[in-house]
Amino acid sequence: MVDLDWQSKMVRSNMSPKSPKLSLPDKNTSIPTMLLPLRQNDITAASSSVCAAYDNYLHIPELRCLWASNDFPTWPNQPIVKPALQALEITFRLLATVLSDPRPYVNKPEWARRIESLAMAQIQIIAMLCQDEEQNPHTRATAPVADINGQTRSYSEESLLPRLATWHKSKDIARRILNCVECEMMRCTYTLGLGEANLAGKKILRYDAVCRPREIQSLETTPFDYVENYENKTLHATQQIAECWTHAARKLLDRVAESVEKRALEKAAGECHAVERIWKLLTEVEDMHVMMDPEDFLRLKKQLGMRRQGETVPFCFRSRELVEVARVCRDLRQKVPEILEVEVDPKGGPGMMEAAMKLYAEKRNGFHKVHVLQGLQAIEVAMKRFFYAYKQILTVIMGSSEPDGLTQIFLEPTYFPSLDAAKTFLGYYWENNNQTAIPW
Repeated sequence: MVDLDWQSKMVRSNMSPKSPKLSLPDKNTSIPTMLLPLRQNDITAASSSVCAAYDNYLHIPELRCLWASNDFPTWPNQPIVKPALQALEITFRLLATVLSDPRPYVNKPEWARRIESLAMAQIQIIAMLCQDEEQNPHTRATAPVADINGQTRSYSEESLLPRLATWHKSKDIARRILNCVECEMMRCTYTLGLGEANLAGKKILRYDAVCRPREIQSLETTPFDYVENYENKTLHATQQIAECWTHAARKLLDRVAESVEKRALEKAAGECHAVERIWKLLTEVEDMHVMMDPEDFLRLKKQLGMRRQGETVPFCFRSRELVEVARVCRDLRQKVPEILEVEVDPKGGPGMMEAAMKLYAEKRNGFHKVHVLQGLQAIEVAMKRFFYAYKQILTVIMGSSEPDGLTQIFLEPTYFPSLDAAKTFLGYYWENNNQTAIPW
């Protein structure tokens, strides 16, 4: 139990006189109790041999080489936008794969709807990253773009999307995706150059030079192409999409830490919400597995040797990048004292909670701090939602006999107990003040 004797002292601290006086109306009124957070379990990757087999299956070493190439040294957003565009390009390949599927029992209409939704969700995040870059005076006009004046072709020559827009099976979907690009990039000074209308005549991103679609499409093959199972292609593509976005999230998290250290809090808040959106996107990617044929997928599981004897780690923890991103997201709680500009009390005192309550109550001069704290907690919610959804997906596609190592993650106590306590007591104050409540 947390000692609450400090509360009367807290409400007489350096609170603004215009802020609400956070005092309890009645000493005999019961006070909500706050439990100390439980010990949090570590997030551990699978064995090195299992992770290596996973990397080999998805061509992760080759993807890492593409991610690490510094083709545009003056473009700060390259490490984030490049894997995002590559994930989008793999999504176009997934669409072509599904629409070419010869199996008569596959639900192609629903597959197509889900892939279209996934592509649009990715375009929204990419547009947000590009817009934030253009609004920052330090990074504005650094993206590699080309002027369309005098060019005979103002869109990508290597991407699959322009070709999908001419194929009778996919042209309607491809055109809607192109319309999405046009709309989402409206507030940016350039567009992606995938064949969208570009009615404003803006400059276009050098998509082929940044994304390198031919090299991405060369990674379509797998070490198990000899197995006669079409789900091998869909599984391979969906996991490559997830890996690209996980890498982008890792780079964004580095930016968050850097922005907090430099006190660029509004920038850090935007980066936090970008990470939150990526976690939601990863949830949507994993939802694609629901559409896989149950018998074909379980047969593929056996053919790939996905479940080794004695292996109890969840499948998603074969991704070293995902494990690292989850750890970094959880460790963002260590940034709270720096954001609140208070020192951590080694005795567990209420200093951070009091500072958070004061910030929430005043907020006139500290709303940027509030935005960052909201972003950090949004990441926690999205991450725990991902692992909860992933557990349900495993049950749906593999049955309930699969080992569970995910419950400990999404049932952990909040990563931000001080913020939780501050909101609890602030809410308790408003519930017990003397103002007349407005009935719902």
